[in-house]
Amino acid sequence: MKKPLSILLALLLGLSLVSCIQAPQPAAVSLESQETETDPPVKPSIPKDFSDPKTIALDFLENRSSTIVDCSEREYSYAEMEADLGELAALYPDLFSYRSFGKSVAGRELYVGILGNPNAKKQVLVSAGLHGREYLTPLLVMKQLEFYLTYYDVGHYSRIPYATLFEEVCFYVIPMNNPDGIMLSQEGIGSLTDPTLRATVEAIYYSDLSAGLTSQTNINKYLQYWKANARGVDLNRNFDALWEEYFNYSLPSFAQYKGPSAASEPETRATVALIEGLSNLVSVLCIHSQGEVLYWNCGQAPTLLDTTLDFTEALAERSGYKIVEEQNNDASLSDWCALKKGLIAVTIETGLGLCPLDLDKFEPIWNDHFDLLPLTAVYFRD
Repeated sequence: MKKPLSILLALLLGLSLVSCIQAPQPAAVSLESQETETDPPVKPSIPKDFSDPKTIALDFLENRSSTIVDCSEREYSYAEMEADLGELAALYPDLFSYRSFGKSVAGRELYVGILGNPNAKKQVLVSAGLHGREYLTPLLVMKQLEFYLTYYDVGHYSRIPYATLFEEVCFYVIPMNNPDGIMLSQEGIGSLTDPTLRATVEAIYYSDLSAGLTSQTNINKYLQYWKANARGVDLNRNFDALWEEYFNYSLPSFAQYKGPSAASEPETRATVALIEGLSNLVSVLCIHSQGEVLYWNCGQAPTLLDTTLDFTEALAERSGYKIVEEQNNDASLSDWCALKKGLIAVTIETGLGLCPLDLDKFEPIWNDHFDLLPLTAVYFRD
């Protein structure tokens, strides 16, 4: 019996050794992969020849795979904007930063990006995304920021280098002045997590439906055309400049309701505080859609009116947009900047069609405005 037993033990030992040899081993951790995860972002390689800015700008727009701001879809979300701001700041820490300057009704951070020298003698503020359904405008200004940062060292406008322009004129860019409204337009009622705010927007929908302001039987289709904030206040009718005189809708709505009082909304108050905190501000650009027109006449004092028109003519010459001659007073951000702060304020209505504009409108808008900030810097630098 000893011999068979010894044979059996030998066989078992052999099988055990084989299983040990063939057993899967833990995957080795690559030091190279660890380093890659912690490495700082790498700047894209760029051509040093900037002799044909229009072609370079169009190539930059179309080369979506190697850029940060994705222009392949028109629904550019709040989360995408947050991520892109962070990536731009990490990639260009000496040239660009961003910070929160307040919160929306739904508690989303309101961000301002700072391009160039914060100690510059001239400052310009750019506001985009103040109306919910106009969300190609945040995409435009974010893509502009990426373009200027990418070509900061080699780009130029009117033969003046970008580096010089942004050293002398610092730009404060608000990509989404109304993030709640934008997300309502893009994603519908589900974009609000607060049940009270959801109930508020639902009540506004039924109110507008009852008043004949919409014929949509689906609330999310109705919300695609939403301009207001999460309380049904049109932020571009909520500023304290001729607010008492302006009247349209008397109840919260998808658009045109000026609010219960001037600057009643947190987004409005935060924007006012941001502007009042900038000591060297000379101009405000309000980017909207649609119509391809420029609004500039807010009834300013004659000298400011003439200066604003002169700047507007420079914008019109570059973009081909029509200058609207009629005075426009509707408690807008431009009205407040011009009438209360004495600033050169221009509203740029980008694109043609009904909002939300289709994605095929973005390339013409980009071609009209890819150099908007350098043009502005050239105008104000002296």
